[in-house]
Order: sequence, then C-alpha cells, then structure tokens
Amino acid sequence: MNKEQVDLLGEYIKLSKSAVLIEEIPESVIEKGAIVINSDCSSSELMGHFDNLEYVAPEWYDKLVESSKTHTPVLIIKDINKVSEEEQRKFIELLKYKKVYVHKIPENCMIFVTYSDLKENPIEEEVYSFMAHI
Repeated sequence: MNKEQVDLLGEYIKLSKSAVLIEEIPESVIEKGAIVINSDCSSSELMGHFDNLEYVAPEWYDKLVESSKTHTPVLIIKDINKVSEEEQRKFIELLKYKKVYVHKIPENCMIFVTYSDLKENPIEEEVYSFMAHI
C-alpha cells in the first residue's frame, strides 16, 4: 500500500462501519490478535451450527467478542476471491448485517477482506457491494 492508500484507509475507517476490501494485510496486524477466517471455510465454521436444538456459535465469533472487551477487534476474511463466486455468497450475512446467525458482531469490530488478482478472479457483485475497496 502506498501512503495515499494508507491515509484513505484511515479516513474511511473513522467514518464508516463497512468492511474494507484490501489487497493485503500486514502480518503485524494478524500477530496483534486479529481473527482470520479463510474464504474456503465451511458454512458451519463461518456461521456456527446446531447441536440438537441449541445453536453453537463459531469459535472465531467467541474470540472476537472476547477481544472486543479489551480493544478494537479486527476480523479478516482472507482471500475472498480464491473461492468461486457462489461460495463467496456465504459471507453476505456477515458483511451486510454484521451478524452471525442471530448474534451481532461487536459494534467496534473492523472487518477487512483480502483479495488477489481481481481481473483473473472477480468478486461476486453483491458481495462486492458491501465493501469499500481501497
């Protein structure tokens, strides 16, 4: 990222609650406790599952909520366009409504979505519409 993109990203984060589509995330962000979801995760890894009649939230959600108690939580959806456009659609509820099943993600959560080579592997149009592309 060049300085202009970093400045733009900083301003956008201050003003908006939308997910940010960005080519890469510095490893230092991940090392500081960001929660990373790989785009090729299963639907149950992403949205949780039912155990008999009880809903069980995904493991990453509990970590995100816990981290929000001490600092601004960061959620990274990694390599969104390395899965098919149909598979990308499983992220719509998270990106659009900022929730996992019926549980809202923390208000102060920052969501970053990474990609590579958009010309070769496009992002599904509706999924793309819920993100700010930096």
